[in-house]
Amino acid sequence: MPAWSACDDGDRPIGFVIRAIVLALAVVWGAAPAAARGMQVFDLDTRAPVTPDKTWADLLRQIFPDLRQETGKDGKIGYVVGGQTDLRPISKDSFTDDCPDFSPRIEYLNYALLEIGDKMRVVVGVTTEGDACFGALALFDGKGDAKLLDVANIQQDMHYGYPDDLARRLGADGWLVVANSFHTNTSNSADNDVLVLATADKLSFIDNVGTDSEWDCEHHRGIGEDSYVVVTPDYGPFDRITGYVKRTVQPVAEDCRTPQGKPAITITRTDWRWNAAKKAYRKVSP
Repeated sequence: MPAWSACDDGDRPIGFVIRAIVLALAVVWGAAPAAARGMQVFDLDTRAPVTPDKTWADLLRQIFPDLRQETGKDGKIGYVVGGQTDLRPISKDSFTDDCPDFSPRIEYLNYALLEIGDKMRVVVGVTTEGDACFGALALFDGKGDAKLLDVANIQQDMHYGYPDDLARRLGADGWLVVANSFHTNTSNSADNDVLVLATADKLSFIDNVGTDSEWDCEHHRGIGEDSYVVVTPDYGPFDRITGYVKRTVQPVAEDCRTPQGKPAITITRTDWRWNAAKKAYRKVSP
């Protein structure tokens, strides 16, 4: 997010607000689209798109055995995660400084339906109220007993979220899942796109595409960085992943806000390709 779109510490920047959407189920099990648009769920008692019939709460109890309903301060009944939850960090250490207790309230879910090989899968991102404690990303079997296959904590900073295009097809046997973790204050906005490989039974960390926007008042400039992640065809079983960072440096007046003159724009890129020997994505030269 550009640094000159200021917001108070703790507020989500507009570019990262996960908008509430109401979508008809447009993805069927037999299809293999290039992207799986994320869909949102606010009522965990509704039916999940798995067989046999289970609610979202049924699925989440495999992650949070002490999941229970509770009335919040706003008078609304919602589900909270009771007991201590220790989720595997998707990469290194997860962010843990914003967890006042171990009973965070689940605000909503983002999910996408995936076909991996000949297997039906549901990938689910769990958002807690205030982004407290953890950002759980889970992979479930879409058939049989709708078993939990893997779960990890994608939160690497104060806030996190999931974009509309939650998953992008990399090949017959894998999808790219993109999450986001960031923090924002009045002068600085650090952001990480968290790239995750979803295979038939596992979620694996690929890398981050990081940006850092700021008001640099000492040098009379605003620096805004935006990231873009694309998937392009490649040799081998999985496609190439490319992360672009667009950096805009805007001269500003003495007030450190009023633009002056033309901005300077540069674009950098990072590529990841599948390494068959290591059975993982590795960063390569463009």
